[in-house]
Amino acid sequence: MDIVDFWAKQIEKWNEQVKCGFCWEFAAPLVPSQINIVLSEPMPLPPIVREDNCCVKVFLTDLRFREIIVRNSVTNLITSKTCVWNFSVYAMMQKELGINNYNEIKGHPIEQSKWVTVFKPLIDCLGCNNILDTCEILGITSVNVEMPSDAILIHNYLDNNYNGWKVNYTFTQVT
Repeated sequence: MDIVDFWAKQIEKWNEQVKCGFCWEFAAPLVPSQINIVLSEPMPLPPIVREDNCCVKVFLTDLRFREIIVRNSVTNLITSKTCVWNFSVYAMMQKELGINNYNEIKGHPIEQSKWVTVFKPLIDCLGCNNILDTCEILGITSVNVEMPSDAILIHNYLDNNYNGWKVNYTFTQVT
């Protein structure tokens, strides 16, 4: 299973669908420290997206995998195998410093806050009800997808002031 290729194709599909009214950009820096050097090249915006609507940057990091083998207790022969992939996906947007997270600086409209423009829209789009196109993209039906731990809010991250969410995924394939 090629996790990098899967996410590249998933993001391509989301771009075609203009998922949640956003455009999407994918990169696989593989480790968080490399997110800082991913350069954004302008990409054509889908026709529905206004030019002032920033794309969601999706970064794939922290890939790891393991094989789980189940053996017959009498014969010690292998009765089943699973391959478990764990990884993190950052879905973030760039925002200027000084924008309210919600309402901490009085006199600034809540409609312009990061909660309203970034955090909540990304939860609505990528949260617990999000369905990935694993069967179609991977071409197999034996993959279970889980978010085994909390998604983490990301705030003013790295030099580009990224804001959004870090979501940890587990893909388990029975082989």
